Amino acid sequence: MSLFLKQLGWELFRMFARKRTYIGFGVFVAVELVIYALLTLDRSERNMERWIERVAGGFDHYFSALTLAFMIVAFTMLLLGAVFVSLVTGDIVAKETEDGNLRLLLVRPVSRFRLLLIKFLACQLYAIALFWFVGLTAFLVGLTERGWGGGMFVWTPELPRVSIFEWNEGLTRYALAVTAFVFAYLPITGIAFALSCLKIKPAAATIVTIAYILADSILSKIPLPIFEDYQHWFITPKMQSWALLLYQDIPWPRVLESWTWLVGFGITGFVVGWVLFERRDVKS
Repeated sequence: MSLFLKQLGWELFRMFARKRTYIGFGVFVAVELVIYALLTLDRSERNMERWIERVAGGFDHYFSALTLAFMIVAFTMLLLGAVFVSLVTGDIVAKETEDGNLRLLLVRPVSRFRLLLIKFLACQLYAIALFWFVGLTAFLVGLTERGWGGGMFVWTPELPRVSIFEWNEGLTRYALAVTAFVFAYLPITGIAFALSCLKIKPAAATIVTIAYILADSILSKIPLPIFEDYQHWFITPKMQSWALLLYQDIPWPRVLESWTWLVGFGITGFVVGWVLFERRDVKS
């Protein structure tokens, strides 16, 4: 176990030694600041005040750091998160082939399964670091503008109605929602990782993953009867399971069902990638 953790540590060191790994962190900060500037414009704040006063009352109480942080995360995470998680995961194996390092790695007395498992776990740890970085920086932006304390006002298209929490419960729900993105993005990790295990360029693995997720998102929202019987095959609606944790009363059976499906999809992506990689001739 200690050797496995040491190898995982070296894989993380190699991952974070690459400049492209940090692109997502920088872009998220820039986008968060743009959204913060837009949300705090006088016109935007007046519209927000009328809405919150009409629905919940007490604008000064409910337009808090948590409310602002939630809005920033909700607006940025779906598209940008998919881009940068697929960028790093699609790079993790394919880049070794492109750089000519793959045969050198396999000279060591380590199985292909173990090598891929370490790389897959490194991708999950990167995703956790990215999501928590986004959550914490968004919260710090909210604290800078609104200060500590207040309530939390939550609304997304996935919620049946608005949810209202006091500060302590709001902190807990916010932390749960940010953590739940790790489960929500497992399908993206699985798809990008399986593609990366092919003899393919890293950019191609990333682009195909993003294209698939965008197509899935578009098709799942088309209100045509022909798609109704296939709704359970779409990925992106299940990726919205993080929003279930922001219901006034959390529907835990639905949450666990979604997480089981998402974990299964992520593991399937890893297994498919492993099988494809085992069949590869890396000597040529």
